Amino acid sequence: MTFIHTLAVINLEEFIIKYMSIKITINQKHKSINPPCEFELPTFCVLTGKNGSGKTHLLEAMSNRDKSQVNINGNLIQNVRYIGFNGLNPTIEETCDPNSISQHVKNVWNQYHSGRQQLQRRNQEDNINLILNYVPDENMKRFIRKALQDSGKSTSQLTENDLSDSFDISFMGQNDFFTAQFALIFKNYHRRQEENAINEYYQSKGKLITKPVLSDDEFKRNYGEPPWEFINKILEETNIPYEVNNPEGDRIDASFVFKLRDRTEGFEISSADLSTGEKVLMSLALAIYNTGGDIGKPDILLIDEPDAGLHPSMSKMMVKVLKENIVGQNHIPTIISTHSPTTVIASEGVSIYQLERGTNIPSKIPVQKAVEILSADIPFLKISTERRRQVFVESKYDVAYYELLQNIYGRLISLPSEPIFIPARTSNGSNCTDVIDVVTNLYSNGNDQIYGIIDWDMNNKPTDRILVLGENERYAIENYLLDPLLMGILMIRENKISIGDFGGLSITAYSQMINLTPEDGQLIIDKVLTDLGLNTDNKLTYKTFNNWELQITQDFNEHQGHELEALFKTKYPFLNAYRREDALKKDVIEKVINDHPDFVPDSIVKTMMNIE
Repeated sequence: MTFIHTLAVINLEEFIIKYMSIKITINQKHKSINPPCEFELPTFCVLTGKNGSGKTHLLEAMSNRDKSQVNINGNLIQNVRYIGFNGLNPTIEETCDPNSISQHVKNVWNQYHSGRQQLQRRNQEDNINLILNYVPDENMKRFIRKALQDSGKSTSQLTENDLSDSFDISFMGQNDFFTAQFALIFKNYHRRQEENAINEYYQSKGKLITKPVLSDDEFKRNYGEPPWEFINKILEETNIPYEVNNPEGDRIDASFVFKLRDRTEGFEISSADLSTGEKVLMSLALAIYNTGGDIGKPDILLIDEPDAGLHPSMSKMMVKVLKENIVGQNHIPTIISTHSPTTVIASEGVSIYQLERGTNIPSKIPVQKAVEILSADIPFLKISTERRRQVFVESKYDVAYYELLQNIYGRLISLPSEPIFIPARTSNGSNCTDVIDVVTNLYSNGNDQIYGIIDWDMNNKPTDRILVLGENERYAIENYLLDPLLMGILMIRENKISIGDFGGLSITAYSQMINLTPEDGQLIIDKVLTDLGLNTDNKLTYKTFNNWELQITQDFNEHQGHELEALFKTKYPFLNAYRREDALKKDVIEKVINDHPDFVPDSIVKTMMNIE
């Protein structure tokens, strides 16, 4: 993470979002928005309010340079991009004929060459501004200027090849970083890859080349990473179950048809079959890729109800992509409007502004008030914006274990809440009865943000607010933290048992533990269970966090938790160095689970996921 030295606790994205400001002045009437109207907004905010309050009218007025002025940190901006309702649900262009690229380059070259000839006939100076007077299209003019700048050549030296080298899709009338021209963008990148590979081959044979050969690093610096790789990363991050194809392996002159493939099942679908939410996130993904180039990057984005038609989980992803990628990383101020309480709740850390009919000027409001405004006329709907949950556990040691586990898995998966773990009693420990009593009393008195976690202890049952760790599986939390696989790995890590003693592991050192196989894991489990005298015939199968299926014994699972630790210390005397009650379990979490979270029995993670 990049930090500003003078504000070391605030990262760059947060600094931009919190401290840069947008000053808006509306100087002409636009529908329900009446001047004079002047106000400031942060560089990422959500505009909400009831139907008819004028949100769309305000965004339209801000996008009209004849009716408004928009200043960012004192600088008047020109390129305001307004995306109207359903504007992020594009028709994706799926086919690209590479001849269309070469034909466009040739058309621009002909216009440029014709302009120069016109000047020569009139004995006028060979000047770029005069030449461009004969070029009718603004995108063509931009294309020619970019080719001159990229090549460093004079107007008389510029060639058609220079134009081809400087081509991007914005010069084909798609001067919009929200363009849906996936096939064209992919094929143009592929064309450049192939040309570079051909020139590299020619150079190796001592033949003439058409342009300097670029190394892989130089190519990425010039043209970015392959767009299909970038898009697939975004699709995976946003949990869209598809990946895009690419033209690699095709001939340079072959047409390319853009398709999506299900990541698990392998079947292909057309982009037309995507849901509205998936199209919105696809559009945002390509927009982020395009911000790395010159494709119509706006000075500010105004998006009217981008969440319309989105599932609540996708609304959260949309806000995350806008905040982190569009605003934070690419420094494009963004204002969105919404009627959705879900989007407001998902906008954690983002300023929420309300517009009321007749006021013209948005006012900042808390998230809870915004939710109340949007859900006021819906009976029986109660929405909580508070993600924190009070979770009572059996002891102060359990507090430490669960906090450590939450920190580890909170980095890997999206937990549904932010638990605050509390011991049911602070002196002389506590037990499951204390947890049940405290949670039951508080919940019955209206505290609906409270849970309890207790051990199974062979007979405990869950209720609405009481979660049982390992119900019908393992006796207590000790049976999970002292899991034979985790304990075996700890003993290998601490050089207490030779890795060779585990009998035929595919790895030879702890540093290779990331390459452990399920078969290796089972060998470690069997060795530890045998040492403990618990490797009996009553085998049970369990799953790890990374979905391995391993076998353990019922004798181990149902061994009383505290007695299990005593058994470990009897069989492995070096473990007696752990004198405090929590020391061994904390070492397992901090040294083994933190390094290798995949190897943990999945019941622990499932329990944390149930704190909603």
